Amino acid sequence: MKTLVIGTKRQADKILVESLFNPGGTLTPERYDLGKYRPNPEKPFVGRSVLVSDNVSALWTEKRRDSDGPYVAVFCLSSNP
Repeated sequence: MKTLVIGTKRQADKILVESLFNPGGTLTPERYDLGKYRPNPEKPFVGRSVLVSDNVSALWTEKRRDSDGPYVAVFCLSSNP
């Protein structure tokens, strides 16, 4: 287990592109968890530290919307173990 800081989508895209040129393999984007977190301007997700498994290289959030309203989903870049 390791600790990662939730970054931006732009930072995750940069890590993904760099993984294309590394011999270790390409990272794959996937949903980190199935939670739907309601947006709260006082407590942003970016910059928050999270304990993750060793195969996760980056975390970011995306704003989404469903029939209940807006929410934030957490995504990650991970390598196949």
